[in-house]
Amino acid sequence: MNNFDGTEEAVLVSPVGKKRRPSKDNHARENVKKMRHSGAGKLPTIACTHTATLNRHFCHADQLTAGDIARNFDNFYSKQNKVEQDQALLHLMTIEKAKRHRLQRVANEAARKDRNVSVKYNLMTEDHPNKLPVCKATFLKILVVSKDRVSRVARYYAEHAVYRPENRGGARKVDESKMKKEQIVDHIQTFTCRASHYGRRGAPGRKYLPSDLNVKKMHQLFQQQNPADVSYSLYYSVFRYKFNVGFGHPATDACAVCAKYRLKIKDPNMTDDERRIKTAMFILHRRRARVFYDLLGQVEDTAVTVCFDMMQNLVLPRTPIGQAYYSRQLYMYLFGVVVHHGKNSRQTKDDIHCYTWMEHENKKDSNMTSSALDHCFRRQLNGPLRQANQLRMFSDSCFGQNKNMNVLSMIFTLRKNAFPNLNVEYVFPIRGHSFLPADRVFGRVEQEIRKHDTILMPEEYYEILRNHGNVYVYGRDWQAFDFKSETQAFVKAQKTFKISEARMLEMKNDQVGFKTVYSGEYCYHGVLKRGKKWADFKPAQLGNQSTVKEAKKKDVKTLLAEIGASDEVLAFYNNALPDTVANGNDSGNSSDEE
Repeated sequence: MNNFDGTEEAVLVSPVGKKRRPSKDNHARENVKKMRHSGAGKLPTIACTHTATLNRHFCHADQLTAGDIARNFDNFYSKQNKVEQDQALLHLMTIEKAKRHRLQRVANEAARKDRNVSVKYNLMTEDHPNKLPVCKATFLKILVVSKDRVSRVARYYAEHAVYRPENRGGARKVDESKMKKEQIVDHIQTFTCRASHYGRRGAPGRKYLPSDLNVKKMHQLFQQQNPADVSYSLYYSVFRYKFNVGFGHPATDACAVCAKYRLKIKDPNMTDDERRIKTAMFILHRRRARVFYDLLGQVEDTAVTVCFDMMQNLVLPRTPIGQAYYSRQLYMYLFGVVVHHGKNSRQTKDDIHCYTWMEHENKKDSNMTSSALDHCFRRQLNGPLRQANQLRMFSDSCFGQNKNMNVLSMIFTLRKNAFPNLNVEYVFPIRGHSFLPADRVFGRVEQEIRKHDTILMPEEYYEILRNHGNVYVYGRDWQAFDFKSETQAFVKAQKTFKISEARMLEMKNDQVGFKTVYSGEYCYHGVLKRGKKWADFKPAQLGNQSTVKEAKKKDVKTLLAEIGASDEVLAFYNNALPDTVANGNDSGNSSDEE
C-alpha cells in the first residue's frame, strides 16, 4: 500500500480479489438445499410403547428423557449436508451380517426377500458414551428420517465397509479444474505490477498492470505457453476473484530520465555492449531513487515523520458547462501536511492537515508554506514533537515553495523558541520520483470532488476536505507571516553551498548540514549574518495580497451570469474580487526562489 515510488513488483494472490465472490446465502436454491437437510419444522417423538423391563435387549424408549430426545435431534441436524448426516446415522447403528434367516412362507418363492444385514439402533443419552438401544420406529421418529434412507446407508456400509459417498452432481472435475486454476495463478504471477501513488481508484491494496495489457492478451499468452485447454471464462474468473489488480493508464508525470533510458534500451541500432551499459545506468538511477523511499519508510518511535506538498489548484466556480473550459477561474490553494507512520501504515484523519487559502487572499509562495508548517508544528503537532527527539521532513524539490532558505529559517526559529532539543532532518527525492503520502490524500480528495459537478462556494470544498482530514482556513484558523523579508535580513546572501543541489539537509545548532547524496556525512555551513540570532527572528504578519487579474475577474463574473448564480454566491465573489491587478499573467503557480 505504501509503495510510493512506482517500483515494479510481483503480482501476488490477494485475500480479497478485484471482485468479491457472490454470496450463496441468499440464493433461493441454496435455501431449499439447507431446508432439505435441516430440522426446521420437524418434531421428534417416541413412536413406541416399549419398556426396558419387557424388552431387555430390544428397546428402552421409556428411559429416554426430553433432554435426550432434543440432544439427539439437534446433534443430527447440526450437520450441514447429507454426507455428514449419513455418517452420524452410522455412529448410532450397529450393522452386522444376519446370523440366521427366518423361514418365510410365501406362495411365490421369487417374492421371498432374504435380508443379509442385521441392524441395531441406538441413541445417545446423558450417560455418554453409553448408548441406549431403541427400536427402528422410535429411531426414525426421533431423528425424523425415512426408513428407506436408513436402509440404504446400512446396506452400503455392509457391502463396502465405508460410509456412502455423495454421487449426485454429474461428472467430478474438481481436481482437473483445481490444477488448471493453479496453472493460471502461476502464469498471472509472472507479470509485474505497481501501486498507484494517488490511490484514486479501486479498493485499498489495488495494484496496476501495464496499460498495454488486458485479460484477453494475458489469456492468449497463457495458451501459447501451456498445453492445457483453459477457457477464457475460467482465466478471467481466476483473475477477477483471486487477484486485486487492474490495468493502469499511461503515466503523465513519469521521470524524464527513466523515459530516456527506456527508449535507448529499445533502440535497434544499439550494440549489445551499449545496451548493457545503458541498462546498468538505468538500474543505478532506479536504485538511487529507491533510497528516498527506504528513508521514508524507516520510522522510529522517537521521531516524527511528516510529508507535505501542494495540491493542484482547485477552481471556483466549478461547473460542467462548456464556457468553463475557456474561462479563467478563481483558484483555491491546498497545502497538505501528513504525519507518516511507516510502511503499510494507514492514513487517519488525525494525521492529515489541510491548509487552504484563496487566490484573492494571498500568493502561492514560500511565505504561505512556511506559515502553514509553522502553525502545524507549533499547534497541531506540539505534543508529539515535545516527546520526540527528531523531526523528519519529506517533500518535493520545488524551490518556490519548499526547498528554500525561507522554510529553513522557519525551522531554525522553531527549534530555538519551541523545541530546542529537536534534531531536524529534511530529505528531497530524485526528480521525477517525488510521489509522497500526501499525494494519496490529494487523490482521494480529487476522486470525491469529481462526484460534484457544481461547486460555487469555498465552504463546499471545506466539507469535502473534512471527510479526509483536519481543515484550517486562512484568516480564520491561521495567519501568514513574511518569512521572506525576515530571512533576507538574517541570512547571508552569499552562501557556501547550493541548496538546489541538496538531497538531505540537517538543522543542528545554528548550522545547516548539507549532502548531495543520501549516504555519507553532513558538511555543515553557517548561514546567519554576523551579529544575528535566531531568537530575534520575528517575521511580521502578512496582509492580504490579491493576485487576481482584471481579465480573470471578468471571466468569473461572466461565468456566474451564465450559470445563474444566486445573490448569496454573487455577493461572495463581489467581495472577493473588488481590487485586481491590472497587468501581468495569472499567478496560478509561484516563481522559483532560493
